[in-house]
Amino acid sequence: MFPWSSRVVSGSLAGHDPKDSTTIQDDFKPFELPNLTDASKLSIGIPKEYNAPGLSSEILALWSKAADLFKNAGAKVVEVSLPHTRYSIVCYHVLCTAEVASNMARFDGLEYGHRSDVKDSTESMYAATRREGFNDVVRGRILSGNYFLLKQNYEKYFVKAQKVRRLIANDFVKVFRSGVDILLTPTTLSDAAPYTEFIQEDNRTRSAQDDILTQAANMAGLPAINVPTALSERGLPVGLQFIGRSFQEKQLLTVAKWFEKQVQFPVIELEEVKRHDNGVFQHQKSASFS
Repeated sequence: MFPWSSRVVSGSLAGHDPKDSTTIQDDFKPFELPNLTDASKLSIGIPKEYNAPGLSSEILALWSKAADLFKNAGAKVVEVSLPHTRYSIVCYHVLCTAEVASNMARFDGLEYGHRSDVKDSTESMYAATRREGFNDVVRGRILSGNYFLLKQNYEKYFVKAQKVRRLIANDFVKVFRSGVDILLTPTTLSDAAPYTEFIQEDNRTRSAQDDILTQAANMAGLPAINVPTALSERGLPVGLQFIGRSFQEKQLLTVAKWFEKQVQFPVIELEEVKRHDNGVFQHQKSASFS
């Protein structure tokens, strides 16, 4: 997502929702994004753990060029460590499925959502409703979540995942307290996957692979944004991720806006997508960055 559209979405969604007990109650004021005129006041962190197994050489080179871009603009670029990042996918899987199982319990055919026409008994109506109303992915998450929440498994999985989540969040706290303003990381391990490649693996496997660089920010509750940066050798989009401090969306989006202007990501015309070959289309790459 581009910084200007992120600002619009943030301004619409941010703030307290009186019907949601989990939202922050602090006042929120919509903001405009200023232009970053002095990058020398910035400290950009490069987490070494994000050079993860499977990261393509193309993404690694792009990440390095982005770091050099900030350094040449006068920003301080430092290597940092987030040692518990590698546990974020497993941690997310346990907590997410447990939450899905809990939230989806309300869809029983009586109060919420779809209701099956099966009338043999209340139990059969419940079962048919949930079988018809949820697809394989949701059913799988409900089953996994209920397993993690079983009395004999609760401490072993759910409680332990919450403790790991705290460790992940504390890693970010330590880094930001050291003076780092923004973290710069890859967003994905490779360029965008054409549809013909994407469908070669099931959704769970694909998500576990593609989300490894983004889940830690979610586990820590931090604002993050992907900025389209360049086109790969195959002519497919590649982005880099910026992670900011808690409640510092304005600073995060201001830096992302500056970066967006520097890289001048090329516009991909719809007509080019229509003329693609096997899901890959060609386009002149950004001359200013890649």
